[in-house]
Amino acid sequence: MRTLVLILVLLNGAYLYWQTQVKPPREAGTPVESLETRNATRLVLLSERIAGPAPEAPASPETLGTAPRWHCETVGPFVSRMEAQTLSAQLEAQGLMGDLRSVSREIVSSYWVFLPPRATREAALNLARDLAGRGLLDLYVIGEGEHRNGISLGLFSEHERARRRVEQVEAMGYGPRIEARTRTQTLYWLDLAGPEESYADVTLPDGVNRMERACPPLVVP
Repeated sequence: MRTLVLILVLLNGAYLYWQTQVKPPREAGTPVESLETRNATRLVLLSERIAGPAPEAPASPETLGTAPRWHCETVGPFVSRMEAQTLSAQLEAQGLMGDLRSVSREIVSSYWVFLPPRATREAALNLARDLAGRGLLDLYVIGEGEHRNGISLGLFSEHERARRRVEQVEAMGYGPRIEARTRTQTLYWLDLAGPEESYADVTLPDGVNRMERACPPLVVP
């Protein structure tokens, strides 16, 4: 019995020594739950720092406003490239974009009245003298080309005047012909695009027309 009591005393002493000397003391007033909470809070802050600030909500249509309505036209024709470029610069200052393009075509420049070639030059000269003697002026014998030894009776800018010349020579018993002379004409056009309100003050030179056209997909806002 005395041995059992002695063992209990030794065990109590060892436990007291462990509690006071060996086991590290816990900070007073710091419960286990507070340590776990503090560590958990740091994890939350780290994730927020990585994610960054929350994105701002997109602006409403009322904030952005309404985009201007675009309108497209073609103006022309211009006989002079310089004239078209000058107007394009003026319209650009008003907020309109201008794309200059050219179109070439064959047009009648004059009407030539002539008599077909004679068999010889001598015959052509005799005919010319006969016509001149009847009061027909502005004629000559053609000296070369496919109409050599023919009689030129005049070059006219208007078909009606050429026709009157033909009738005059026909009345003398001859059969003149009319041949249209052509040349290449280049015309210039401006394809415009811009907000509708930019067209309000557009002033065009005489003879230049405005034609509405569909806007290409690339310029439609």
